[in-house]
Amino acid sequence: MKPPEERMLELDWKGKNQTASFSVGDVFRCRFHRHGSVGEDTEFEIEDTSVLVHEDTQTEYLHPEHMKKPGWTGGDAERGYWYFKAVAPGETTLTIRILFRFEVESEYKVVIKVT
Repeated sequence: MKPPEERMLELDWKGKNQTASFSVGDVFRCRFHRHGSVGEDTEFEIEDTSVLVHEDTQTEYLHPEHMKKPGWTGGDAERGYWYFKAVAPGETTLTIRILFRFEVESEYKVVIKVT
């Protein structure tokens, strides 16, 4: 069960040499951006799923009113959250890639330590 949003742990994954520590059972989220019609996307990879697992993905349109207007394009920009759970002591790497038209534009790695 996820904690209420106001108490949700956040992982800021942008930057170099990122490290984060969690306890077994902690649930945290990572915010990402997607804009499918433009070709912008974000993906993740967990190195060791015996330490960290992906629990859920939730997205919302930033401008849902644009989705209904005839002739409007680009109204599908989304804010998203990935929810992860620390399931066992150990260390793993969470890799996040920002894509533009299926090509990797940038990549971030966060070492996750679970106690």
